[in-house]
Amino acid sequence: MSAPNATALPGRGRFWEVEKPTCGDLQCHGNGVCVPLGQSTVCECRLGYAGEFCRDTVNEALSLKLTLGVMAVLLGVIFAAFLFAKLRQRRKAQIRKATEKERERLKLEGEWA
Repeated sequence: MSAPNATALPGRGRFWEVEKPTCGDLQCHGNGVCVPLGQSTVCECRLGYAGEFCRDTVNEALSLKLTLGVMAVLLGVIFAAFLFAKLRQRRKAQIRKATEKERERLKLEGEWA
């Protein structure tokens, strides 16, 4: 009737079935199972966990690199947009200063903004 890892504990005249923590719960922090290796046991981690005691998540190692990569891409896009706007502003200023003949030449060459 009771599970092999269960212990009956008294409480107000009643008994509850309480499961004892397994090696995987204690040693592997619930993220793996214990595997016998000679005289000791080692943790075999579930998918997504790593380390001696299955404490580290696989994504943890990627999070810093991913964050820095995304920030670098965003800064690159912002810099490119700023550079484009500055060059366009400079070109418009050149056209405003140009004489009528130069404007006509620029229109024919396709450089008119």
